[in-house]
Amino acid sequence: MADSYTQGSFAFTCSHAEMALIEEAFQASYDLGDGDTPAEPTPEFLMAFPSVAPDDTWSGFLAIFDDPDFPNFGVEFEGGNTLDQPGVSIVSFWSMTDFQPAALGQLIRHCCQDTLRQAPIGFEFAFSCSRARRDEFGGGWCAVFADRIEIETTREVLSRAIEGGIV
Repeated sequence: MADSYTQGSFAFTCSHAEMALIEEAFQASYDLGDGDTPAEPTPEFLMAFPSVAPDDTWSGFLAIFDDPDFPNFGVEFEGGNTLDQPGVSIVSFWSMTDFQPAALGQLIRHCCQDTLRQAPIGFEFAFSCSRARRDEFGGGWCAVFADRIEIETTREVLSRAIEGGIV
């Protein structure tokens, strides 16, 4: 028996309004994950996560998760103001066990459009295991742009390099 982990840690800056959306998204994920009904979403939240199913306010938000029945980003989250830039927040995400890169990329893309129009946000993640098991180690990266997300594992890049493809 072995335990496999997806790990990651990164931070970025965004506006206070974007930070408020991220906080609202995290609270909704906690409530929905616990089987509770979240507080009524703000108009800004509904614009960031438009409904994809009629009569289901939360369907646009739940659609960012690989499993909508388990709306969890798998990270600890902290936000705060920068000391040298009024109006700017610092967002930090980290996890040693269940980091969810695809959901986090979607969260950033939906909540941080103004910031992403200025520059993309990127992060890396790692796959590890409590035992030396074949193919249980690796990692990947995620680049979030205003109009898309690019995410790839090191295994995919390695396969292309071995096959003589362009890395």
